[in-house]
Amino acid sequence: MPEHTNPPGKSNATASLVLGIIAVVFWFFGYSSILSVILGIVGLIQASKAKELGYLDAIRTAGFVLSLIGLIGGALAFVACVACVSCAGIASTLPL
Repeated sequence: MPEHTNPPGKSNATASLVLGIIAVVFWFFGYSSILSVILGIVGLIQASKAKELGYLDAIRTAGFVLSLIGLIGGALAFVACVACVSCAGIASTLPL
């Protein structure tokens, strides 16, 4: 029986894809969007490691794109949540 070996970088590419999917899902949930930013950064690092190891398949590209979307979307959602909370805080101090 032949051994089934993964090419170098495939596990990094798969990790990047999974982290990118989770990052995109998390930025829909308000304050968990900070996790989306963190997972997006880790996903981008994994995608770059896969590229350094010579794995240039579609899984790596999809992981890179999803991680980037998760990072940008998470950052925008986090800034929007912070802005909403700060506006609510300012509005609560105004006299009636």
